[in-house]
Amino acid sequence: MANCQHVSMHGVSIADRGKIAIRSAAICSEAEPARPVVSIEEVKVHFPVARRSTLRAIDGVSLQVFEGEVLGIIGESGSGKSTLGRAIVALQTVTAGRILCDGVDLAKLRGRQLRERRRAYQIVFQDPDGALNPRLTILQSLCEPLDIEGTGTWKEREKAALACLDQVGLGPDFANRYPHQLSGGQKQRAVIARILTMRPRVVVCDEAVAALDVSIRAEIINLFARLQQQLGLTYIFISHDLNLVAHLSSRIAVMYLGVLVELAPAENLLSEPLHPYTLSLLQSRPEPVPASLRSRPRESLRGEIPSALAPPSGCRFRTRCPRAEKICEDEVPVWRNPAPGRWVACHFAGDHRQPEQPERP
Repeated sequence: MANCQHVSMHGVSIADRGKIAIRSAAICSEAEPARPVVSIEEVKVHFPVARRSTLRAIDGVSLQVFEGEVLGIIGESGSGKSTLGRAIVALQTVTAGRILCDGVDLAKLRGRQLRERRRAYQIVFQDPDGALNPRLTILQSLCEPLDIEGTGTWKEREKAALACLDQVGLGPDFANRYPHQLSGGQKQRAVIARILTMRPRVVVCDEAVAALDVSIRAEIINLFARLQQQLGLTYIFISHDLNLVAHLSSRIAVMYLGVLVELAPAENLLSEPLHPYTLSLLQSRPEPVPASLRSRPRESLRGEIPSALAPPSGCRFRTRCPRAEKICEDEVPVWRNPAPGRWVACHFAGDHRQPEQPERP
């Protein structure tokens, strides 16, 4: 992207360089406003379960992803994060609404048109073992999508695959190895190399480093940062690890039980969360609470996330919220914009009062 600010890496530790690179790629001048590469409009993904039952995995999500940014999506297991990620890359059919990729609704495309569009939107899953065919060598796995596309000659496809392998830090010695001969981090690098053969613009990372050791995780994160800087990629980073998302993202979306509850620039959300669910996630992190949140009443999550088969009426978080009142049961909170760049769905967003304690007998 043109007109982006340059960030010097001199004197910066290796561990912090990935964070700086991945953030700086999303900071562009006002003279060239970022444009959405993905527009999610009132998307619903429902699954029929047994008789007359419906699992509402996604239940009306609207969101835009801008070119060159890293959008983090967080939430507990069962919040719908992965389903949304799969829908963005057209691996999951939406029940209602639409997802526009560069202004085109992939759901309306078929055959070659769909294949040509989808190659620009790739996904990295959590388990690299499930993403690699154990009977194919790494080189064969990398060439497979090119073979399906029918791109160039075999020699040209092999050359392109080897170049992608080198780009992720795996030399030609790894080309003829099988997945079981690689470590977890090496396998995930091979998976990333394979999506690079498609020359993607948007990469959905669905818990892409959750299964890796801490040291290897840092290497893969730095790899994502370097690839973004080199190729101008846009990332949608899905995770339940708030620390990781906070480290990577320029904006963070918070999901709960199939809906968005908050969306904000990362620094704003971390220092001044507006939704009680976001505050609970922040206060549950295994690290010191930011100074701006120390004076706030601690709001630990109570109980388990409800079933998407029968979500609560009104605000879906009300059954676990220490601030819930009658209006939360009766009315669905409006998705509103209280400040520039900030969105929240809560009747009492930003209310920092101490919740009332029940009287003791």
